[in-house]
Amino acid sequence: MDSSKEEEIWRGRRDRMNKAMAASRAVAGQDPAETYAAACRLTNVINNADIEEFISAIESFADRTDLFAVLNTMGPGNGSLLHCAASARKDDILRLLIDSVGEHLIDARDEWGNTPLHMVATWGGSTRAAEMLIRRARDLPNVEDKSRLLRIKNKRGITALHSAVIYRHADMVRYLLSEDLEPVYWKNAIHRSPLYEAIFIDDSKLQEALFSLPLEPSRIEGLPPVHGAIAFYKCGMYFNLLM
Repeated sequence: MDSSKEEEIWRGRRDRMNKAMAASRAVAGQDPAETYAAACRLTNVINNADIEEFISAIESFADRTDLFAVLNTMGPGNGSLLHCAASARKDDILRLLIDSVGEHLIDARDEWGNTPLHMVATWGGSTRAAEMLIRRARDLPNVEDKSRLLRIKNKRGITALHSAVIYRHADMVRYLLSEDLEPVYWKNAIHRSPLYEAIFIDDSKLQEALFSLPLEPSRIEGLPPVHGAIAFYKCGMYFNLLM
């Protein structure tokens, strides 16, 4: 599909979304239980439907539901609809939601401390999805650290980069490193950096993405990757860590 046709389709989708949001403004004093129930229904739609069906579901709620409240409700596991779209790998729905939810949800954390970016990195989402979240986070007002989303740790001390490494998503690892190299040095709650985690994973693309970097060994937190490399007879591949 050419770019002009795609943009026309997206204009139509945004128009439908905006009209539904405008229509729902007349709904006031909604029971919080009803808001939560509507958010749960939308979670089910995201998991089982495409972008057109999602918009149709939004439209069906418009005249009886405060959509802004629904879209900003934290659902099961204290996750947002952004978390849901990210973990379900529904990029089109994620794109629409990013433009519709409150700014605070872009880096909101669920029950386990995961942001939507963690979900993309964990569940093998696309680099496009990660880019949308990162760009939106960097556009937020009054945010001094433009790499904040990339640097957030969950309750286990894991960044999105850790997640991408642990779940063997080499393309995501490569992309996240291109956006911010800093987390490659950081340890998690069990003192493992993404570099250390990669030693135990038999994935040449993943290892190349990490160990071909111009690294600064003195900055690596926690357990030294070179010790793990020696223990697992992988010294040659990680010789740059000794330099």
